Amino acid sequence: MSNTNKQQTTAAAAAATSPSSPPPQSAAAQKETNKMVDYLSIQSLYLEVSHDPWSLFTPVTSVEVDEIQQTIEDKLLKQLNRQVSRSNKFNLFDVAPFLSDGVEVLVDDEFTKCFTSPEINPWNWNIYLYPAWLFGAFVRYCLLFPLRLTCLVFGAFLFALFFVSVSTFIKNDKQKKHYQRKCLRFLCIVFIMSWSGVIKYHGVRPLRKKNQIFVANHTTVMDVVVLQNQFNYASVGQKHKGLLGFIQDYLLSCIGCLWFDRAEAKDRMAIAKLISKHIEDENKDPLLIFPEGVCVNNNYCVMFKKGAFDLPNAIVYPIAIKYNTLFVDAFWNSKKQSFVRHMFNLMTSWALVCDVWYLEPQTKRPGESSTQFANRVKSMIAKRAGIINVPWDGYLKYFKPSSRFAEAKQKIFASHFIKRFNSGMDDNNSNNGELDDIDSCSTSSSPPPPLDSTNFPTSPNSSSTIKQRKPTTSASNNGADNEEGGDESSTKN
Repeated sequence: MSNTNKQQTTAAAAAATSPSSPPPQSAAAQKETNKMVDYLSIQSLYLEVSHDPWSLFTPVTSVEVDEIQQTIEDKLLKQLNRQVSRSNKFNLFDVAPFLSDGVEVLVDDEFTKCFTSPEINPWNWNIYLYPAWLFGAFVRYCLLFPLRLTCLVFGAFLFALFFVSVSTFIKNDKQKKHYQRKCLRFLCIVFIMSWSGVIKYHGVRPLRKKNQIFVANHTTVMDVVVLQNQFNYASVGQKHKGLLGFIQDYLLSCIGCLWFDRAEAKDRMAIAKLISKHIEDENKDPLLIFPEGVCVNNNYCVMFKKGAFDLPNAIVYPIAIKYNTLFVDAFWNSKKQSFVRHMFNLMTSWALVCDVWYLEPQTKRPGESSTQFANRVKSMIAKRAGIINVPWDGYLKYFKPSSRFAEAKQKIFASHFIKRFNSGMDDNNSNNGELDDIDSCSTSSSPPPPLDSTNFPTSPNSSSTIKQRKPTTSASNNGADNEEGGDESSTKN
């Protein structure tokens, strides 16, 4: 049921704002047109429910999530109410809107596919392959994992020692940040070693320039580690507390990361100005943004939020990241896996193989909107990484269909069903009243005179006349035969 409502949240919400039907087209052209209409409708719906001009920063408080979910559900219910037939008679179209929800999911649910790991077909249930699989599991869990864990712990200890020493004994701020950045890159190398990572970079690494923004597709939180290994980037994200807050305040402050509290409207409005100031300063590290806003399974590329593409005079550097799923699935499904579990899966795999492409920098073309600019960059990344470009808004995966939404759908169907049932009862009552009037009129009039054999013609032509008027029913045929016999007997007499 949840998959049905998620698919409805993406497809039916788009249909709620779609324009009138276009003229007849070919099947391929019609399919592309429908995808574009869905894409534009989803964007307009998201912008209506999000009051933040930087749609990159999605709300996290329960109040904001409930408000947005209520708005989307209201739009879906209005669309469903319009789809239900207004006729007072029962017809097959009455159940079409409700059947289409389930049929769409059964046929193809493109939205859910973006956030699910691919199923691995069992290959080791064989008397010849099972011993080899057991040997491989022993190597990965009993040999490689202890070595990798030791490497990670020892490397993290060295990083903490060097980072604290640099922060304490070096007084020059410029030199201090320089060595702190090197310590962070060393920590990224340690993480990659703990996965037996094989990272291949394609293209020329860009140099630091003014108004420079890097955007990339997002698969796992370790995307930052993969990119920081070669180049220091500043990030934009939610301010946290506890251990993660300590890391944000003391470890990542050297690269100029921008943190804000999504619950505070002032912080969300001020972060846009901070980003503009950050990219204009060439002495600061370039800004790295993941416009998707969520982790995707590296087989699809969902909608890019346009916040990173709204900046004036911004030069966008696309980065395409593609992981090889032959050795490990790098996708982090945060709804099912904790971060520790995700790290354990990476450290117990054979290797993490990844390709990174630095694409040509892009600027906004004359007359091009921010949305069109974001779509063009997204298409470049999807094409280079070999992943499927889809128009869905990834933030919709956080919406869970509420019980009130299902009850409202049932009430819509029940109200129209009762309306048709009552109208059908009224029609039957009116028909019964007409029949009663006819019966009363027939009983009040004098009965017709009984038929007699003398009333029938006895001329020789009467028999032929009756034969020419044979009825089509069997009962009429029998009556006609009886009449023929009566005429013949009277003639003989």
